[in-house]
Amino acid sequence: MYARFGGAEHKVESARGVISRAARESGDLRGKFLLAAGVTTAATLLRLAGPLVVRFGVDEGVTADDRGVVTWSAVAFFVLLSLQYVAGRAALRSVAGVGEQFLRRLRERVFRHMLSLDVGFFGRNKTGVLVSRMTSDVEALTKFVDEGAVQVITSVLMVTGVSVAMFIVDVRMALVILALLPFLLAASLVFRRYADRAYQRVREHIGQVLATVQEGISGVRVVQAYTQQTEQAEDFGQVNEKYYEANLAAARAISTYFPAVDLLRTTGLALILLVGGRRVLDGTLSFGSLFAFMLYLSWFFEPILNLSNVYNLMQAAIAALDKLFGLLDTETDVPAADDPSPMDSTEGRITMEAVRFGYDPAIPVIKRLDLEVAPGERVAVVGETGAGKSTVAKLAVRFHDPDDGRVKLDGVDLRCIDTDDLRQHIVLVPQEGFLFSGSLSDNLRYADPDLDDAALWEVCRQIGIADWVASLEDGIDTEVRERGSRLSSGERQLVALGRALVADPAVIVLDEATSNLDPEKEQAVEVALGTLLEGRTAIVIAHRLATADRADRVVVMADGEVVEVGPPSELVAAGGAYAELHRVWEASANGR
Repeated sequence: MYARFGGAEHKVESARGVISRAARESGDLRGKFLLAAGVTTAATLLRLAGPLVVRFGVDEGVTADDRGVVTWSAVAFFVLLSLQYVAGRAALRSVAGVGEQFLRRLRERVFRHMLSLDVGFFGRNKTGVLVSRMTSDVEALTKFVDEGAVQVITSVLMVTGVSVAMFIVDVRMALVILALLPFLLAASLVFRRYADRAYQRVREHIGQVLATVQEGISGVRVVQAYTQQTEQAEDFGQVNEKYYEANLAAARAISTYFPAVDLLRTTGLALILLVGGRRVLDGTLSFGSLFAFMLYLSWFFEPILNLSNVYNLMQAAIAALDKLFGLLDTETDVPAADDPSPMDSTEGRITMEAVRFGYDPAIPVIKRLDLEVAPGERVAVVGETGAGKSTVAKLAVRFHDPDDGRVKLDGVDLRCIDTDDLRQHIVLVPQEGFLFSGSLSDNLRYADPDLDDAALWEVCRQIGIADWVASLEDGIDTEVRERGSRLSSGERQLVALGRALVADPAVIVLDEATSNLDPEKEQAVEVALGTLLEGRTAIVIAHRLATADRADRVVVMADGEVVEVGPPSELVAAGGAYAELHRVWEASANGR
């Protein structure tokens, strides 16, 4: 069976396969797991010994009218209960401890792996679905570790132990109880079949619910601006209805199975009273044995009910583990270099040779691109929407690899450069400055956490934000809040430019940094850009031709191809594609 994930087929493993893989990947925890299993087994054996002590007390004490035996049996039973309590607590702590260690490692591995995947992966997958991997799926595993794992181990041990204990007490009575086993197995198989189907639907729809919620919250401004609150709520209602129906189907399976098991338990009790009671009267079975059998009968069905109770937890945990393993198995479309070329320093020459690329290889966005940017040169890429401008930026920083052709830095194919080296030499400044929760200092130091305060203030001075930062109540330690929401878009962009200056790259790839700013902030950002780009190679994706006019050369793109290249003044004078774009832009700027 296969499922779609990350734009590729992911094989859905069987429950046994998922558990086997988890065991293989946690081999160093095997000793701790065996210790936890041993403690759990000890707690189970202590409980199983209780009815045998009761049988002895009844047969040798109550029936024989021996008060001393009754007293010692009661004391022994109390000691067993006390030891079981201690062992039970130790079992819960040890099993939970092993499980939490496994989950801690798994969370770190999954998050680290997600950060290593290519940008295209995040474009193919909804943010809400990816977030659900780290929230609802990990929560399902955590819940099973905290609530279900010990019950599963204990229940399996109890069913096995009680079966053996009943044969030790009396073979004939044990066979009477085991006669109910085929009915119990049949009911369990039917329950499993319907429950599997129901819980699979539950797991499918919870991801859709989270994705819909995330999308609605992220786009709340647009929703309110177009008064689509009712329609958005109705869309969520449809997704939520399917999730409700899936949970209802699971509830129906549970409501049928549990009463059936309870009926079998009652039937077993009736058989013990009928068969066992007659044998006590006949003298072929002791009263203590009958009493022990009644305890064992309850304990025979109790773990089966416990297993059914945690079955949904176990299924959800296995499915969640399979999804997380599927994410870990997702390979990046931008693999690391096998034998990377050393790039201790670079001049900053960018070369694109016969580059062809499409997000879908069958539909090229860039049909052919040949371009060389000299060290220290500023090249602006312009064109109408859909011409391929932003794709050029993504190829230049190796967010994607070309389908054909090569992108080079100082004559070295980007695919042959270590990713960390590449990110040190080429930095992308996006159109909207993204800031992380934390302080201004944290965000400015993001590229170099070890940067000292003096150097940090020098960066602020160079980028033109030193006075503004000093005017803030907490200065450089001011909290910017989530996504930098405490700052205006212009302030966020200035901080993002300062962060890029700290990185000190040889090449800057700039997605128009002033397109969404007011005139005052635009001027401040332009000054900061002048500082940032000085002496560096720059590829500027220009949405405003005022930015393109300040470049050394302009590359005009149309339909995935370069149609003009040259200094901006010469292209305007030539009267070609750039001149036409210029005419339309000036007319728009002048309100005509």
